[in-house]
Amino acid sequence: MIKPLLKQWFDRAEGQQAVLCSVIEWNGSVPRKDYPLMLVLTDGSILGTIGGGSMELKVTAAARALMGQSKTQLLNFDMTGTDVQADIGLCGGTLKVLVEPFSKSLQDFYLSMINQMSPSQNTMVMLSVDSAQNYLVNRQLISQRKEIHNSDNEVQTKLQNIFENQKSQSFTSGDHYFLMWQPFSPPKIHIFGAGHVGQAVADIAQFNNLSVIVYDDRTQLLTPDRFPYAQLASTQFPIKWEDIPPINSSDFVLIASREHRHDHELLTGILKSQPGYVGLVSSSRKWKILSDSLLAEGVDPKSVAKVHAPVGLNIDAQTVPEIAISILSEMIATYRGVQI
Repeated sequence: MIKPLLKQWFDRAEGQQAVLCSVIEWNGSVPRKDYPLMLVLTDGSILGTIGGGSMELKVTAAARALMGQSKTQLLNFDMTGTDVQADIGLCGGTLKVLVEPFSKSLQDFYLSMINQMSPSQNTMVMLSVDSAQNYLVNRQLISQRKEIHNSDNEVQTKLQNIFENQKSQSFTSGDHYFLMWQPFSPPKIHIFGAGHVGQAVADIAQFNNLSVIVYDDRTQLLTPDRFPYAQLASTQFPIKWEDIPPINSSDFVLIASREHRHDHELLTGILKSQPGYVGLVSSSRKWKILSDSLLAEGVDPKSVAKVHAPVGLNIDAQTVPEIAISILSEMIATYRGVQI
């Protein structure tokens, strides 16, 4: 995600020269598969990571060598080696890393993207690299299929189809490398309940660069000390839904309230929004009683069936931090499209 990377840049390193390193293509098994970005600063320190290890060290060295220049490089890494003594990756895949000056125009492009766009919009970055012209780089913000144009009809159709799918993907055509990048893939998480589990999930979510809103009627729990990274929203029961920020279909919801009647009320309202994920902290018995009640009241059976209850992956979690890890793991599996 570019947003936390830029925040680190402006908070800690503004004024230093920097080189932006972007994974623009990968195949097979590689350290990261989300087209990550990394900034290398004048002093050799880095912000972000593209996967670590010897590959990242080599990219960092190449970036430092380019510091102060206008030159752009495209580095190729082959990690399909078998010799454990050789200085080559053994992961089994290949990747390409674009290394370019973090110029004022490049900073402005990403800042404009962050300031203008929101995760609920179908917005992608279309990047092309022309290897025949000293790796000439072009970036464009795309919010509609019709904005994608290319002189090669086959390339244009492929780019448009990737945009429609809203999943980051790269490919090569002749001397050009193309990447359609979805920078807003992680969802916003709405946590209803500021107790121990809600607090732990909010804390861990921050380290995954996930935006969190926490709701509770216990204002003594909704404090910046307990939730330093989350947006806080005081609510009440019965809930005035008009006072609740809109919950989009791409958002995730965790219900961890203190009473089953609150769980029932929350589920009744939230399922109408059909968010991308709904998890409920409960036992199997409690969920059976609640789900039967919802169905009897006419709530859509398909919506009820999508509720993750008891919430979290089954890792035999016992402590609050373990439970929070199981919940975040299930959320990550959901937005990454992994069937568990």
